[in-house]
Amino acid sequence: MVKTLLLVDDDPFVRGALTRALNRAGAFTVVPAEHGRHALELLDTEHVDVMLTDLQMPVMDGLTLLSHLVQRGLRLPVAVMTGHAIAPALRQRLQAYGIAATFTKPVDVAVLADELQRALDPETVGRIRGITLFGLLQLLEVEQKTGLVVVNAGGQEGRLYFENGALVHAHTRGLDGVDAAYEILTWPDPAVEIFYKRRAREHTVEERLQSVLMEAARLLDERGRPGAPSEPVAPPAPAAAAPARGAPVVDRIPEQALLEEALTIDGALGVALVHATSGMAVGHAGGGRALDMDAAAAGAAEVARAAIGTLQKDDTIQDIMITLGKQYHVIRFLRPGSDMFLCLVLDRERTSLGMARHRLAQLARRMQA
Repeated sequence: MVKTLLLVDDDPFVRGALTRALNRAGAFTVVPAEHGRHALELLDTEHVDVMLTDLQMPVMDGLTLLSHLVQRGLRLPVAVMTGHAIAPALRQRLQAYGIAATFTKPVDVAVLADELQRALDPETVGRIRGITLFGLLQLLEVEQKTGLVVVNAGGQEGRLYFENGALVHAHTRGLDGVDAAYEILTWPDPAVEIFYKRRAREHTVEERLQSVLMEAARLLDERGRPGAPSEPVAPPAPAAAAPARGAPVVDRIPEQALLEEALTIDGALGVALVHATSGMAVGHAGGGRALDMDAAAAGAAEVARAAIGTLQKDDTIQDIMITLGKQYHVIRFLRPGSDMFLCLVLDRERTSLGMARHRLAQLARRMQA
């Protein structure tokens, strides 16, 4: 069945050319809109399967449009067009946050249909749950935006200030700085508004956005544990001052020693501790130029989310094995019902799969403790 694609772009020439190219390819029936507000009106009246939107538009830009999707809870696969170059690792993170595909302008119309169909094929669309708050904030960083993001959830309000794409201040109910950011990012079912050109009066966040998002993902899992506190929980204080923006960041987590221990398993090529919902690798060891553990983690998270979606009410997943031509990828959840798992990549010729799964299960139990 041909899918309906909502195309949002303010340039009539680009909008027309893309509409003709995508309709000609036969994979999509295109519904065009000239800005975000028009797109929202069409979403109220038209059935839409997927969306391709520019981010820079008058009346209502793409980021504001995406914030409305988050607020409405629309589980709609979204592809975006941006004037900024997207590195492969960032592209993987955006996909984990619900951005199905990213295209850098100027878009090559001749190849767009094939690339878009590949990104939004039925199998992929079935795994993508729609843009998240994490994804929206990541795009603010990509677009180097300055402004205020107001988040409301469960009668609470939080404020996140960005300057040139960097998170510089956060505030909610008596909390400021990174602790407030962690609290806001763990709220369920948020409603989001963006106010551009609003600047913070103070700067209370020094951590890079990616580090904040990773820690928030860890806290989401912590709060899901039996007996976990429902009140705001600040993460452990850092052992040293945060590095200046632009400086290399090496994330050290308490489980890092256990991750490095996993590399002693026969045939181990790399291992990552992954948050299933966001797809982020909270920490990893091994890998290298031939094995991108961030990409492996994002792919494993998609498989894990799909498996979780098939569970019966009282069932749980212990581990999942993916067999490739030269590798095994073993996914081991830290405990039943957890959103955190270990992803171990093994060389098929050098490993004993049974022993590797046994040792990975032991490491997962030690991480629980």
